[in-house]
Amino acid sequence: QLVAEYVDEHLDLIRAESNGRTEDWIMRQHRLRFTAWFKDLNLPDGDTNDAKILRRLSQGPSSQVMSFQSYDINGYMFYTSAKDKGCVNQNNGVRIEAIDSANVTTTYFGFIEDIWELDYGEGIQFPVFRCQWVKHHQGVEVDNYRFTLVDLSNAGYKDDPWVLASQVAQVFYIPDPYSELFHKRK
Repeated sequence: QLVAEYVDEHLDLIRAESNGRTEDWIMRQHRLRFTAWFKDLNLPDGDTNDAKILRRLSQGPSSQVMSFQSYDINGYMFYTSAKDKGCVNQNNGVRIEAIDSANVTTTYFGFIEDIWELDYGEGIQFPVFRCQWVKHHQGVEVDNYRFTLVDLSNAGYKDDPWVLASQVAQVFYIPDPYSELFHKRK
């Protein structure tokens, strides 16, 4: 949440130059331009721990990235899809709750393709997952028994695959015996 005020400031700048364009356009521009804009602020080091962290974050991560096939976080072991294929247990299914600009919460489902750990120096590291997300409205539905059915072949959101590992919950997919397309989330 340290960066939240800067995110809001950047969004306000983009909205001011949007000339009535859609919220999707604004968010796309924000994703494309925020990192460079944040770096150009040249934030001072500051005296507080928060100020030092903000400075490190604004300068971006190291160009060398640690890659993992599995990662233990929040009490769960997560695997990439490649590692999961050779295992008895399934550990690559994820979901995330996202809140849009209108404060509407949407749950997205997917599976992990890559696990990276971004290093900002001075012990500031963030694990991130590159996920294959399922299109929400076309690939996810809830049946009469309140099972969430997920069509894992209905890929979407390819321009926004990354998520902080700390923000996801682990889910397990089992084949739906009544439909070859859908998998039930447990």
